[in-house]
Amino acid sequence: MTTHSSVTRFWICSLIGAMALVFAFTPGARAQSGKTAWVDLDRILSEYKEFKEAENLFQKDAQVWEATFDSLQTQYLNKLDDYRKQRLILTDDTRKARETELAAMEQNLMQTKAKYEADAERRRAELTSPILKKIQDVVQRVAISEDFDYVLNGSQNYLSSAGIQFSPIMYAKDKLDLTDRIFEELAKLK
Repeated sequence: MTTHSSVTRFWICSLIGAMALVFAFTPGARAQSGKTAWVDLDRILSEYKEFKEAENLFQKDAQVWEATFDSLQTQYLNKLDDYRKQRLILTDDTRKARETELAAMEQNLMQTKAKYEADAERRRAELTSPILKKIQDVVQRVAISEDFDYVLNGSQNYLSSAGIQFSPIMYAKDKLDLTDRIFEELAKLK
């Protein structure tokens, strides 16, 4: 279920993460900045009981959707197979009627698949978003209390096995945000 926008977001997040790492570990930056840390979010997601329970609930829902879709797909494939075996002996009207029926079944199958994929994405977000927010809030609370400038996501991938995309930077002090300064410099280029 990888979309163009999720691939684009992945590469943007990767680029931002790489730039943050370069900035965080250059000699001049170290003199100005405080502490940098990392969190293995993959490990948290795989070991955190609440997240594992949410994933189990999601898998139960997904099994129902998959079984329903598989049943529809089997019906369609059986009808298609029957049609292919019989099409040479069918009358033109019967052949056209069967082709129309198969086209409608195929369209229904594709619509059902799209609906289930959207339902799955929505259900996964419903189950995991509050947990991910809780994790992010804890990371931020620890970062602030222990005076970290950056907390990086130390996971190898920015797309978890559960299909959840996350950022390479989990926390950064607001004072390190250069956005307004970039706008000032861009304004000078006019």
